[in-house]
Amino acid sequence: MVVCVDNVIEELQKSDCIIIYGAGILARAAAICLTGTPYFLDIECFMVSAAGGNPLELLGKPVITIDEGTVKFKNPRILIAALEKYQDEILDNLSRHGFHESVSLGFESKLWSRIREKYIQALFERQGKPYRTLNQEIFKDIHIYCVKCHQDREIKSKDKSYPWETPIQVGAALTDERISFVKDNTGEHISNKNREYCELTALYWIWKNDTSKYAGLCHYRRHFDINQEILNRICTSDIDVVLTVPVLNFPSVKAMYAHDHIESDWDTMMEAVRILQPEYYKTAVRVQEGVYYYAYNMFIARKEILDSYCTWLFPILEYCEIKCGKKSDKYQNRYIGFLAERLLSIYFIHNENKWKIVHEKMEFLS
Repeated sequence: MVVCVDNVIEELQKSDCIIIYGAGILARAAAICLTGTPYFLDIECFMVSAAGGNPLELLGKPVITIDEGTVKFKNPRILIAALEKYQDEILDNLSRHGFHESVSLGFESKLWSRIREKYIQALFERQGKPYRTLNQEIFKDIHIYCVKCHQDREIKSKDKSYPWETPIQVGAALTDERISFVKDNTGEHISNKNREYCELTALYWIWKNDTSKYAGLCHYRRHFDINQEILNRICTSDIDVVLTVPVLNFPSVKAMYAHDHIESDWDTMMEAVRILQPEYYKTAVRVQEGVYYYAYNMFIARKEILDSYCTWLFPILEYCEIKCGKKSDKYQNRYIGFLAERLLSIYFIHNENKWKIVHEKMEFLS
């Protein structure tokens, strides 16, 4: 059975009922990891083929037979914590008993390796010592954060790995669910504003907490179409900023914003630029009357440029937040994030002769 490791972990975190099949050393270790930091999952019970030779309970949870499980549970998510040589036999047994939502967790599996790694990372953090990986050492000069939220839609596209990205959970202050090791509610943050600021709570966190040479932002469904070799070249180049290919808006950027969102919010944004950053106002007018802008709040930049942009951006957004308030419509209440996409365009178009700005395609996962 081929599984996407990160997807399995995320699905486990969303499950209402998790059962571990097995009551041996691996089952015990898996339960300890999954119920501890950073997962905090609730294990319903342990399941075995037969009672003979097995304890009545393990780690305070009952150990039941598969026959008992068919009576007590409907459609639980079962994690088969057993050696590889027993996996096929257990899968067949589960299927005969009507259990079809199962994941193989063998001792040598990638899934068990990833579960252990995240547990060890959290353990190292509690002990106050670094947990370094090869990827971190290779890419220590460039950190691209991939925004994830506990309410994200399921991705149906064929799985693709982006090992150079660091997942960051946004809106972590608004939920007890934990879906990634890095969260936007640590250090200096505005995680509680995620409903309005969207991925910008991650950008704010990067601004205040990241110290890499380059930093960037993408989304769980939208990624830069790059690879490790390109990233290595960026770090040794004279490139200052990487932006996505612009989105076209006809007849104009403002007209399309007014069509899709609330036009008065746009006017407030322009007012904020005129008052707080008057030297950018002519560029803002040029963007609103133009036919393209840089979407998604996605970019990679030298950290000092990212910091400069955030210093410029967030006071403007705060001005808009105060003047425009909250919206009753959940989608339109994300207006801070929508306005920021256009502000990203204003800022970098205004400085396009100051820095070397390059473009890269975006890859979308449906």
